[in-house]
Amino acid sequence: MTEFDAVYYDGRTSARKPVRVRGYTLAIQIVGEGLRLDVPLGKLRVDPPVGGTRRALHLPDGAQLQTDDHAAVEALFPRAHALEGWVHSLERRWPYALAALAVTAAFAWWSVVDGLPLAAKIVAGFVPVAWEAKLGEQTLGFFEGRLCRPSALGAARQQALQQRFATLTAGLADGYSYRLLPRDCRGIGANAFALPGGAVVMTDALVKLARSDDQISAVLAHEIGHVRHRHGLRMTLQAAGLAALAAALFGDATSITSLATTLPTALLQRGYSRELETEADDYAFQRLREVGLSPKAFAEIMLLLEKDHKKRSGGESRDYFSTHPATAKRIERALTAP
Repeated sequence: MTEFDAVYYDGRTSARKPVRVRGYTLAIQIVGEGLRLDVPLGKLRVDPPVGGTRRALHLPDGAQLQTDDHAAVEALFPRAHALEGWVHSLERRWPYALAALAVTAAFAWWSVVDGLPLAAKIVAGFVPVAWEAKLGEQTLGFFEGRLCRPSALGAARQQALQQRFATLTAGLADGYSYRLLPRDCRGIGANAFALPGGAVVMTDALVKLARSDDQISAVLAHEIGHVRHRHGLRMTLQAAGLAALAAALFGDATSITSLATTLPTALLQRGYSRELETEADDYAFQRLREVGLSPKAFAEIMLLLEKDHKKRSGGESRDYFSTHPATAKRIERALTAP
């Protein structure tokens, strides 16, 4: 027989009554002032242990018992919440709790640095192109409604740029519907970014900054590389996974936002990782050679963008280098590309 002290709540009022509980093989007996109840064990529901809080036993009529005697409750329900009981025992030993915290932190770090990017790359391979295109359209709507207006470039200039883009995308049998979208995005500055599904947005400021159309083609080839490697989709999946991880660790379910708002934020604030930029660069160098252009045009526009970025860095404009982090190594690779 197991005995322990508890507090009885009838479930109808806030009154509390000290009671003595006796546990038997098939039932418990609750004895207190003016109270005597026999309740089968099968009718009881016990809450899992949480830190140093009281254990609660729920009676079938809505009443409740609360007790600090965790050992007695575990003796009555030895197989209930076995995992929670093990965790609770660790919580009561602070060295183990610190070790568990360290393991959790290490796992979270690995997930953010390596796990989520790898998972996003794998999952992206199973996402249909049609679904990816819908995500791109929703993301485009974000830019169109908030940051960008139709291009102010002349019709002849836009036509020439469209022909350049058509040359770069000719013969790419990958299922994407490639579109070049010149836009006047004054809050973004000299920039270009690819959206899932094949749309590439290019700002008027970038066209005006370039000193040759070959340099513009180099930027567009780089953005096409992002599309072909599904970088926008992978970033979206990775950001959504990070939000889910944060919700799991901190219980903040509101941090999981829609995919359509995750991608624009990531494009404008964080940009691509070095790995993704390298993949897009390598594709650009290859594609430029295939259409008869030199990868050196990429290095030339990078140098111009870097100079422009330094001039604008004190302002609010988000230019190409704020969303496509460039290094001297990237420029060197373009100059030495065969």
